Amino acid sequence: MLLVLGLSMTILILVQVFFRYVVDESISWSEEAARYLMVWMGALGAVVALRQGRHIGVRVLVERLPENSYDRFIVPLVQVTIGTFLFFLFWQGVELAVFNYDQLSPALEIPMLFPYAAVPIGALMMILDIFADMLEDRWPTPAGSRANLAAATLEGSKTGDSCQTGEEAK
Repeated sequence: MLLVLGLSMTILILVQVFFRYVVDESISWSEEAARYLMVWMGALGAVVALRQGRHIGVRVLVERLPENSYDRFIVPLVQVTIGTFLFFLFWQGVELAVFNYDQLSPALEIPMLFPYAAVPIGALMMILDIFADMLEDRWPTPAGSRANLAAATLEGSKTGDSCQTGEEAK
C-alpha cells in the first residue's frame, strides 16, 4: 500500500513538473493530491514502522536495568504509555475529521474528512497492533504458529530453520 501511495505521489509530482515547465500549463489539483497522499503515507508508514519495531528509541537507561526487568516492567509500561497517547490521537483525529466533514478541499473539492481521516485510522491501527503485542506478551502463541511462521517468512528465512513446530516446542 505504501508503495502504491508513494508511486502515485511521485507520478503526480513528475506530471506536474512536466506540465509546468514543458507545456507551460499547471495542473491545479496535483499538488493538493500529492500532499494528501503524503499524509496517508505518513500515517500508514507509522503503522508499518511500529509493526517492525523501527520507531526511534533511546536504550541508554534500558541497558542499565537488571536483565529481566525490561520484559517484565519496561515493555508493558511503554506499551501502555504509547497506547494512551495513540488513544488521545485517535480521539482528537476523529473530532477533527468529523468537524471538517462539510469543508471541501480547494482544488479537488473532496470532503476534508478524507485527508483528516488518515490520523485516526493510523492511530487506531497502531492501537490494535499494540494491543495484539500485549496479548502476545501475556499469552504467547506456540512456536510454529501462523504469527511466527509469518514473521520468519517476512525476515526472509526458511520457516524450518527459524521456527519450531508445535511438537518440537513441547
